[in-house]
Amino acid sequence: MSGFFWLASYPKSGNTWLRLALPALGQGKKVDFSAVSDFAPIAASRVVFDRVMAIESSDLTPDEIALLRPRCYEALAELEQKPLFRKVHDAWGLTPAGEPLFPASVTLGTICVVRDPRDVAVSFAHHLGHGIDRIIAQMNDRQFQLVSQQTRLAEQLPQHLGDWSGHVAGWLTAPGARAPLLVRYEDMQADAARELRRIAAYVGWSATDEAIMRAVDATRFDVLRAAENEHGFRERPGAAQRFFRQGRIGGWRDALTAVQVESIESAHGGMMRRLGYL
Repeated sequence: MSGFFWLASYPKSGNTWLRLALPALGQGKKVDFSAVSDFAPIAASRVVFDRVMAIESSDLTPDEIALLRPRCYEALAELEQKPLFRKVHDAWGLTPAGEPLFPASVTLGTICVVRDPRDVAVSFAHHLGHGIDRIIAQMNDRQFQLVSQQTRLAEQLPQHLGDWSGHVAGWLTAPGARAPLLVRYEDMQADAARELRRIAAYVGWSATDEAIMRAVDATRFDVLRAAENEHGFRERPGAAQRFFRQGRIGGWRDALTAVQVESIESAHGGMMRRLGYL
């Protein structure tokens, strides 16, 4: 039996960069955009759920899906002999039956990736093609859900995100074989090599300085932008002009109004201070 390393984040916080950098660390070659989903595919994959549970999720309610998701992860872990990596946007929480959606028994560890919520709001708005006020309202909403079973049959299962602060707080205390590792987007940009060393050590990988620097060079933001210009990027939603847009730290200062900044800071000031954003 194996288990999972969850790469957990609120959307637009740096999860995709991590999913590109970690394979580059092991392979020592250019990033292959066509294979990005092969490493740490999303935990809420409808195709995987249907295959493993031998059931059509389209026939189930969101509550029924949530009840079965822990069984799905247990079954996947039982099938594998090596650690599994999964991207997660769900909040850490309990199923309607009161058990963890992500069972501690198959959790090897959690890499909790966070980003200044003011920059998240700007990036998420561009990503979805929505107004910033709408995105801020969602980030402040404890009931916010990504993907709706009622409105359309998507490739992903419904995912409860809740509000930004609660999302971060839940994953920072997620139970498992080891305590969660906090990784800030801003620190990844400031010193990607240092953060990759921390992550490699956390998941038990041996990584030479040369391998670390190859991975850093392969996933510089300008390199990723150029690769997207040349090859496209299949995870880019239709509403977004590009996936790798700017990646700036503090870009919110030029994009948010004073009222919008106040809305985010008043709702999430406690967690922002805890993470060093205020």
